Amino acid sequence: MFKHFIIILSIFYLMIFNALSDINIIENGKILESKLYSTNEATLIVHNSKKIYVCSVSNNLTKCILSNKKYKIN
Repeated sequence: MFKHFIIILSIFYLMIFNALSDINIIENGKILESKLYSTNEATLIVHNSKKIYVCSVSNNLTKCILSNKKYKIN
């Protein structure tokens, strides 16, 4: 039973950690491009720490993916 509790707790921690890191990428980065699909949905291209991220925002959900393209930002 304790083993199941530890597994559930670790999954919950990983989900919260990923959500907070995606929000930090958007808040601390520079938005290079954005495309709005509706009032609640958008795709953002974000430059943060010499890396480019593609972020999808839908209502309160965010998901950022590190781009494998190499860009030079002046």
